[in-house]
Amino acid sequence: MQAPLPTVLDQSEDELGQAAEKASATVRRHAARWQALGTPEATCRQVLQQLMRRHRIEPPNKRTMLEVLNRLKDAAWWRRALRKRFRELEHAAIHAGRVHRHATPYVSERAMRRAERDRRRLSELLASMEAINRSTGEVIALDDLVESSLANPTNRRKALMARIKGTEQYALSLGLEAWFLTLTCPSRMHARQWITGAANPRYDGTDPRKAQAYLSRVWRNAGRKLAHAGVELSGIRVVEPHHDGCPHWHVLVFIAPDDAPFALQTLRAYALAESPNEPGAASRRFKAKRIDPEQGSAVGYVAKYVSKNVDGTGVDHDDESQASGADASRRIVAWARLWSIRQFQFFGLPAITPTRELHRLQSLPVESPSLSAVLQACQANDYAAWLRECALHGLRFTVDHIERPSSRYPEEVSQRIHGLTAHAPDLAEPAKLVTREDLWCIQPKPKAAEERDNAAAGAAPWTRFNNCAPVDFKGLFPPIDSGPEGFLSPSDLAAPPRRRPPPRTAMRRSEIREGEAC
Repeated sequence: MQAPLPTVLDQSEDELGQAAEKASATVRRHAARWQALGTPEATCRQVLQQLMRRHRIEPPNKRTMLEVLNRLKDAAWWRRALRKRFRELEHAAIHAGRVHRHATPYVSERAMRRAERDRRRLSELLASMEAINRSTGEVIALDDLVESSLANPTNRRKALMARIKGTEQYALSLGLEAWFLTLTCPSRMHARQWITGAANPRYDGTDPRKAQAYLSRVWRNAGRKLAHAGVELSGIRVVEPHHDGCPHWHVLVFIAPDDAPFALQTLRAYALAESPNEPGAASRRFKAKRIDPEQGSAVGYVAKYVSKNVDGTGVDHDDESQASGADASRRIVAWARLWSIRQFQFFGLPAITPTRELHRLQSLPVESPSLSAVLQACQANDYAAWLRECALHGLRFTVDHIERPSSRYPEEVSQRIHGLTAHAPDLAEPAKLVTREDLWCIQPKPKAAEERDNAAAGAAPWTRFNNCAPVDFKGLFPPIDSGPEGFLSPSDLAAPPRRRPPPRTAMRRSEIREGEAC
């Protein structure tokens, strides 16, 4: 049975912003009333839960009432939360047969148009902003910073490939074997058949986010059993969608030769734990192939999938969607952002943050041969050398943060990275390495700010009555607190009628025509 398409959720960016402003204003009014009346916290939470349930959004992942209210009173938080409702639209499109290789692969056409609009909107926003160094006064255009960072798809792909190459070199030096695995969801999670694109009669309505949670649970359970048996795995997993939006995993894993049979048997058992006898389960649900170093490197196996999920460079044709690599990449990225699915994840390796922070340093404040070797590896972008030096010298890093008052949420503090604490055997005590001394702030460019102010001033209504106002005024305006229980006071009722225009239904047609002709 096909689910009806909830078109009421298909809002434009302006409609989304208006809904966010309206909802945040409602919470602010409630919060002011609760504070004045001393309302119990349990009652406040119950009202907020009803409000969020009515808007079909998830509550903030915070414990204290202050943190919850701060976010619900913020229109920007509401905009982000309301955008997640687009998943319901996409799920309905999957039910309706609008997402498959013979229609629109990976994501629906509506979701793709929305992703393109968001990309253009974000580009315009970045072009209008600048970053200012509060210490030196240096000013850099924000779009230039983004272009030179890992937010640039080209830089992101190169950084991923450099890390994968370093992982492979280090793993081979330890005598580990490289295996390429593929994990797929059961048939009940696939909406469409592969060849014809026809509806799958076994489909139970699972959306891509729940299917991703299933694969994560399979991998986590198998990894827990292997860890109890003393088997260590390391590598990277790449998530990409099938033509109908259902995710599957490609995993590059490095295993000790003696542990490989047990590890593969365990992973296969967990992958086939659910409905193992359905047609095609044994051959498609779990695939494993050993990578022979004499025939090719592990980087070559995974390079296609990394590029396909970033920018499509070097991918001429996508077999899944029958499209070019660049077009398939745009759709895959839109799919991952829509469903909030993490595309790449390394496992069994040290965190990458200390590597990136050390790359910022030009010199060390302490004398340490081991830290010098690690710093040299970071500056040379040699991830294999980084892993080797950390293991050889037993180095360990922890990330240091500093707290400051939050610029968005009152009475809260935010954290930012300040540096690292290095634990090395050739140091008498842990060394503090400051990697971020300067404080930056982001603000609109002066010209952009001036143009925006002029546009806002010129956008004032040219008549005291908006002929295009919506019919439902409920909740759009804050209640007047001057009278008892939020009603109008006698002074308000005695106000001149020119200051309070009559309702739209009370206006005569001649008045409307006269206003339109002004």
